[in-house]
Amino acid sequence: MKFLYSLGVIVPRFFKSVTAGDGWNSSLTWVSLETARTSGKPVMMIIHKPTCPLCRRLKAKLVAHPGVIRLSQHFAMVHILPAELPDEDASGDVYHPDGRYVPRILFFDTNFNFLPEVRGPLSSYQYFYGEPDNVEKSMLNALDISKKR
Repeated sequence: MKFLYSLGVIVPRFFKSVTAGDGWNSSLTWVSLETARTSGKPVMMIIHKPTCPLCRRLKAKLVAHPGVIRLSQHFAMVHILPAELPDEDASGDVYHPDGRYVPRILFFDTNFNFLPEVRGPLSSYQYFYGEPDNVEKSMLNALDISKKR
């Protein structure tokens, strides 16, 4: 469990991934990380920070992209802040496969197994996406891999 130090008192902090649109296109169905794990659908997880300029730029492009919107119905869609991710010892660092940068998009199969082969176009920062066309390609790739498993 993570803790928050506030007013000289250490209190438990309960983390829950964002489920509302919060500017990530509320017409898409966003679910919590807990719900995504047991949804039976492949998972697309966007790890972002609201103050990050690259995150805001990606969000603006992604939420209006017809291909991403169309494919999203086949995924449990999660957008989450880095501080809301489970502890590393429990996750085996699966949420940081090549660093702690934002934004990054990770894909998981229907059993919530990480799909490390579903990557963005860069050789460094492999899970960074700057353009929604690349996200759409990765969504198709994740669906294809998930069907074969």
